[in-house]
Amino acid sequence: MRRSNIFPPFFLAIPLFLIGNSAWGQAPERIRIMTYNLLNYRNFTSYCPSSSNNAVSKEAYLHTIVTYTQPDLFVCNEINGDNTTAHGRILTYALNINGETRWEKTDFFSNGSSLTNGIYFDQNKLGLLYQDLITKDVSNQNLVRGIDVKRFFYKDSLLAINPDTVTFTVFAVHLKAGSSSSDIADRNRETAAIMSYLQSHNVGDNYFLAGDLNMPKSQEAGFQNLLNYSTTSLRFYDPESQPGNWNNNYTFRNLHSQSTRDGATNNGCFSGGGLDDRFDHVLFSDDVVNGSAKMTYVSGSLTPVGNDGLHFNAAINAPTNNAVPANVLTALYEMSDHLPVYVDIDVTRLQVSMEEHAALPLQVLGNRQDGYIVDVDHLAMGASWVVADLLGRTIAKGRITALRFRLPNTLPSQGLLLFSLQPEGRLAKTVKLP
Repeated sequence: MRRSNIFPPFFLAIPLFLIGNSAWGQAPERIRIMTYNLLNYRNFTSYCPSSSNNAVSKEAYLHTIVTYTQPDLFVCNEINGDNTTAHGRILTYALNINGETRWEKTDFFSNGSSLTNGIYFDQNKLGLLYQDLITKDVSNQNLVRGIDVKRFFYKDSLLAINPDTVTFTVFAVHLKAGSSSSDIADRNRETAAIMSYLQSHNVGDNYFLAGDLNMPKSQEAGFQNLLNYSTTSLRFYDPESQPGNWNNNYTFRNLHSQSTRDGATNNGCFSGGGLDDRFDHVLFSDDVVNGSAKMTYVSGSLTPVGNDGLHFNAAINAPTNNAVPANVLTALYEMSDHLPVYVDIDVTRLQVSMEEHAALPLQVLGNRQDGYIVDVDHLAMGASWVVADLLGRTIAKGRITALRFRLPNTLPSQGLLLFSLQPEGRLAKTVKLP
């Protein structure tokens, strides 16, 4: 397994003197998590060459789709995995264009497969805490494709005052396709590896699974691994609780996400047959079902974009489809044989108490490279101060002897740091060092 720490994984392990007296209760922030199989994006094969699957055109189509759907966290499947080029081009040529700057990408991880995942997020709302890649099954055998594990935190507007914000983990998956016994066995191994990871790693509250599961029915062993795992507290949940045989079943017509096409498959590059499979999913932990950890699924928000429920076993554009604007419908048809699927999640935000409003004025200027200067009110004279990391470890400390002073230049060059002013008899005030 490959790991990368952006910030320490135990983001919430902060001593109480850094948190102060606060409460939950601001109006929630709604974030959208979307998953999308991009169909061999910049991965050219004999049956799907560039002439049948033009990458530049797809970048324009993807921009149209994302502009319409407005996700905050975007999980992509089927990105060329030979190197980082395709992963980076989505950010540069499909997301952050026409003046848009909010998007950032996670690191490119691969287990050697020609197809990888790409995860992109709104850096104004979310920050990246931790990254990992699951590459082995429970028997230590290689998986067909790596399963990305990304942990995020919500950038609450009051984060500088109270670091105790919401965190969550996303498993980005693209399971083995096919209906043979070996394909089914591979999917079983892949989901068993996810559950084993949850069992052996403390990922905390609020976790999601997003991607193309390639499963025709919920009864498949791989899906049952997720929803009926032996440790009840670790199980995933289907947003609208829709178990069954999804394949070619009219009952589930509103949930189908493949295929966008019927007979026009670009010489076999795209799958045909019309909308009749529910392959693409966003599942989540029990915390998100009941909102116990400050993230709550918005009931009814599960949406296969462009599925109007009227195109069972038909192409999405035959003859008409009013679920999305015409330009978005064209983009969906030309982009992939899958539809993107999203869910909306309400995030409970921090609320500052009256006591925190009464805390002494504090301003920290500068940056890690040039150093920090601290400005305080005269009432802070004689108070103690502490610089700590997110594990609560003291990096530096001292006492206020001037209204403006410089912090030591020996602070670590990386990692989130917090400055806490602790005047005797008054509420401590904590800010994040810029």
